[in-house]
Amino acid sequence: MSSSRLGTSKRRARLPRWGDRGSSTPELVVILPLVLLLITLSMQCALWALASHALSDSVAEGGAALRANGGTSTAARTAVIRELQTLANGLVLRPTVSVQSLPDGVDSLSASGVLPSLLPGVGFTVSAQSAGPDQQFRASG
Repeated sequence: MSSSRLGTSKRRARLPRWGDRGSSTPELVVILPLVLLLITLSMQCALWALASHALSDSVAEGGAALRANGGTSTAARTAVIRELQTLANGLVLRPTVSVQSLPDGVDSLSASGVLPSLLPGVGFTVSAQSAGPDQQFRASG
């Protein structure tokens, strides 16, 4: 009798285990889209950071042109758009620039724009602002 029990236990050990067969496919179906989504989100964050930095630099350049002696709002707008095209051409879409003269000789320049989106249906915007006193030459004494 012991030989028959030994034979059945050996047969069971040689039979394939059907429980794990094909389990890697559902795991791949779940994990791969999540990995691709994380990569896309990382790229979108990098685009946002680059555009934000480029817009900040452009607004600083435009603010310097605005506050310079004899600077005009047209010169400031032109400086912002020119610098933005140099730093990040095509990265900031539909840029808008607004100039304000505040009390006590302070000029303010702000700009905003839209980023191209890698994720459908999600919109990202960037904005920057620069403010400072007018630079004027004054007679001494």
